[in-house]
Amino acid sequence: MLLNGDSNNMKATVFSAIRVLTPTAIFGVSDDSYVGINWLSPDIPQPTEQEVNDEIIRQDIAIPFAECKAQATRLLYETDWTTIADVADPTKSQPYLLNQADFTAYRSSLRQLAVYPEASPVWPVKPAEQWSSI
Repeated sequence: MLLNGDSNNMKATVFSAIRVLTPTAIFGVSDDSYVGINWLSPDIPQPTEQEVNDEIIRQDIAIPFAECKAQATRLLYETDWTTIADVADPTKSQPYLLNQADFTAYRSSLRQLAVYPEASPVWPVKPAEQWSSI
């Protein structure tokens, strides 16, 4: 899905809709409008304005879910290190992570959002790292 805007203001475009509807077509779009389409693929039927508008609506509905999944995946990646067993093992790591279970619960909540994204997710709070004294 090709979109316009920053990560806080994503929206589908005529270009992104046409790219999904006719992925091999060659075209240009000016002013992000249907009348601004310059269709350069005579062998591929140009989507109708209704088809383009329907695809834009579909993409706009899907965007919050895709953003949720991407954010959850990024947050999981940032805490991958907490899943290494040695991090919380006092015989193998000094200092060692005291609250690995808190990170496990946090990551479980994130995994749910990555697998089952929501349009308006309630994000779990990342636990503060608690390390043993040396």
